[in-house]
Amino acid sequence: MLLKDKVVIITGASSGFGKETALLFAKEGAKIVAVSRGTSGEDTVNEIKKSGGDAIFVSGDVSVEEDVINVVNKTIENYGKIDVLFNNAGVYFPGKCHELSSEDWDISINVNLKGVYLGSKYAVPHMIKNGGGVIINTASAAGIIGFPDAVAYAASKGGVVSLTKAMAV
Repeated sequence: MLLKDKVVIITGASSGFGKETALLFAKEGAKIVAVSRGTSGEDTVNEIKKSGGDAIFVSGDVSVEEDVINVVNKTIENYGKIDVLFNNAGVYFPGKCHELSSEDWDISINVNLKGVYLGSKYAVPHMIKNGGGVIINTASAAGIIGFPDAVAYAASKGGVVSLTKAMAV
């Protein structure tokens, strides 16, 4: 088992990449902290537990600092460490610059970019204390080359690419 006893926080764990990663990592022995808004992440946790894996669900919005702090605190309370953080939660609002609402812009930047920053900010001290860890950030080709009708998404994912590079060095 490649991830035996590794503690992994996965944001956006209720569907898509997040859910599939949670299920795969659990099969490889990881202890999963599934994070999503509302209660939809509970389904992912239930699937993991049915397969004999170890997982907890923590409801939270990655763009809200107090929620991210709660996710990290619950992880430490339950498992005592953080080995991997998968910053995967994201949103997409289509629109050209002159069409997109300021509200949709703010939500995109806050979830897609600020969420990566906040998750990393609060997980890294625990990883350092543990002697290291891994952070995986979901970006997009849109953040490098841009996509039509995706100004907020492209800007936020470009920010993720730059943030990841800056954190790495």
